[in-house]
Amino acid sequence: MITLSFKIMRYNYFVNAFIPFVTTTANAARFGLTSVQVSALTGFLTDWNTKMAAYVNPVTNGHLTVDAINAAYQNGFTLTQSIRGIIKRNTTITLTSEERLVLGLKRGDTSHTPAGIPKSAPAITCILQSSMNMTFVALFPEGPFKRAKPPGVAAMGFKTAITDADAPAPRLSDYVRQEDETSTVFEMLFTAAQVGKTLYIIGFYINARNEAGADGLPYSVTII
Repeated sequence: MITLSFKIMRYNYFVNAFIPFVTTTANAARFGLTSVQVSALTGFLTDWNTKMAAYVNPVTNGHLTVDAINAAYQNGFTLTQSIRGIIKRNTTITLTSEERLVLGLKRGDTSHTPAGIPKSAPAITCILQSSMNMTFVALFPEGPFKRAKPPGVAAMGFKTAITDADAPAPRLSDYVRQEDETSTVFEMLFTAAQVGKTLYIIGFYINARNEAGADGLPYSVTII
């Protein structure tokens, strides 16, 4: 039996609260979502819950179901983050504290007076590694032992690229943006096909208006 990923379980809780909430007729109109966006969200949730049921089943789970939920998680990030971005950038929407919790938004996310674009970038290192799973910490370079984000930072963004072990370092255009994180400690999941390859990861800070700061230096590690 596999060890269930905390990040997958956390994301499962999020999408099963977030998607039903934003796709109601009233909220879709309130947030300015199109029928195409609503259909994409509801279709993703159906597919996700099917894969999640296989993932948590102790009889059937294994590499195939792990790979499937990891792929669904990566695809779902792009979709759900784009919808959250629409809501975060709309400063005319008034949200209750309960709605912010469901949407995964902090109070400053729709502020009219956010901090400026971050000038520094986090330093990233892997602190725990197991089969197809890594835990990273992103440290504020000017105060690494505090593990604190600098003032005015609402979240941290990450770009990753995966290459063969003997391949040259990737170009910046090869990197793919991953899910933003509010915690300085975060987890990444991989597929069986990626084992033995090299992961490159770049971090950057994001302010309350979803404006990204400068990229940090690439950090690389072999996937096991």
